[in-house]
Amino acid sequence: MSPVLQTQTTRDALVAEIRAQILGGALAPGTPLTETGLAAMFDVARPTVRSALQVLTSRHLAQQSQGRSLIVPVLDHEDVRDLYFVRIPLELEGVRVIVENGIPLGEAERYLEEMEQMPADASWADRVEVHSAFHVAIIDAVGSNRLSRIYSTLQDEMQLCLAQIQKSYPNPRDLATEHRKLLDELRSADLDRAQGEMRRHLERAVENYEST
Repeated sequence: MSPVLQTQTTRDALVAEIRAQILGGALAPGTPLTETGLAAMFDVARPTVRSALQVLTSRHLAQQSQGRSLIVPVLDHEDVRDLYFVRIPLELEGVRVIVENGIPLGEAERYLEEMEQMPADASWADRVEVHSAFHVAIIDAVGSNRLSRIYSTLQDEMQLCLAQIQKSYPNPRDLATEHRKLLDELRSADLDRAQGEMRRHLERAVENYEST
C-alpha cells in the first residue's frame, strides 16, 4: 500500500497565518494573543489556537506578558544586542570559510534575485522571508550541519527583529540593494572586505532597531 501524504493541519495553517501577521506587522509588538480572540478571528476551535500558541511560543513568536497572558514579543534594545551578539560570530565564520575555500553562492544568488524581482506592493512579511532565506543559504553553503542547525534556531527571532524595523526601509527595494552589495563583497575573494561588509551589514540592523 502506498503511503498517504499528510495535508497541512488546521493547527499548522493557523501557526503560519499568525506568524505571517506578526512578521508583516499586522499583529504589532505587544498585541495580546488570546485563545478567545484568535479563535474568533480565524473561526477555529480554542484547542487548535492553544496548540498553535504553544508552537509560536517555542519559536519565540509569542511570549508571556507580566499579566501572564501571551503577547507578540516586544524586543528591547538589549534583546536585539544579545541576538546579534550570537549571530555576528556565526556569520563572520561562515564568510571566512566561504571566501577561503571559494565556495559558490548560487543559492544565495537565487534568493537575492527573488528579492530584487519582488513587486513594489509585496508584503513586508514576504520580504522578510526571502531575506532570511538569503542569509540561511550563505550559512548552508559552508557545509556544516551543526552550524546550520545552530543558526536555524535563531531564525524566527531574527525575522521578528527585521519585521520591527520596517520603517528603516521606506523604499522596500533598498533591502535588495543592500544585500546585492553584501553578496558582491562575499565574492570578492578578499576576506577583510567580505567580513567587514558582513559586520557592517549586521551592525546596521542593530542601529536601525535602536533608532526606531
